[in-house]
Amino acid sequence: MKKVLITLTTKSAALMSLASLVMTSKVTTAGEPVNPQPVDRPDAATTPVSASDQKACVRHPKLGKFFCAHAEELSHLQKGVAEIDVTSDDIEKSLLGVTDAESDAAVAMFGCDCAASINCLRRLRNSLP
Repeated sequence: MKKVLITLTTKSAALMSLASLVMTSKVTTAGEPVNPQPVDRPDAATTPVSASDQKACVRHPKLGKFFCAHAEELSHLQKGVAEIDVTSDDIEKSLLGVTDAESDAAVAMFGCDCAASINCLRRLRNSLP
């Protein structure tokens, strides 16, 4: 049994080393760290991303779906507003502080202006530039 195990481990290590040699032109062993090098691709073009192209996505806690918004869609909303604490006893007071613009945007994006939708909307707005 020991001979079979030694034969299997020796053959698999040799096969891995051979596959490594074919793939990378370098021989590596199982304990040796592999340091990949960046690939130089002069043909690949990079395009700068503007603020209007940026998108933020958030997962709605009640609906379980991801919703994304472009920067310009939410630029009219105030940035940096804290999320509503849904465990607080004063949740109604917090909901009274929601602006009409936030309420309309939450209804347009999520279908309701409940605390979960307002929090998702604020999270989206705060993550955008």
